[in-house]
Amino acid sequence: RREKATSNICTAQVLLANIASMYAVYHGPRGLTQIANRVHHLTAILAEGLSQLGLNAEQAYFFDSLTLHTGGRTAAL
Repeated sequence: RREKATSNICTAQVLLANIASMYAVYHGPRGLTQIANRVHHLTAILAEGLSQLGLNAEQAYFFDSLTLHTGGRTAAL
């Protein structure tokens, strides 16, 4: 059974890769571009809103993730 457990993990990893591939094929280049633009736009809105609250993004350029300077408010967050 233990030998099969590692093969199950590999099977699960391949399943995720297949799902990601089919997602890309389904949406196509134009669809993926639209999704990426939407994700970046929403992240930019979040960054602006957080900036107005005094939580500034550490990096000037980002796509879908932000690293914030929280100062002394880290524990409160």
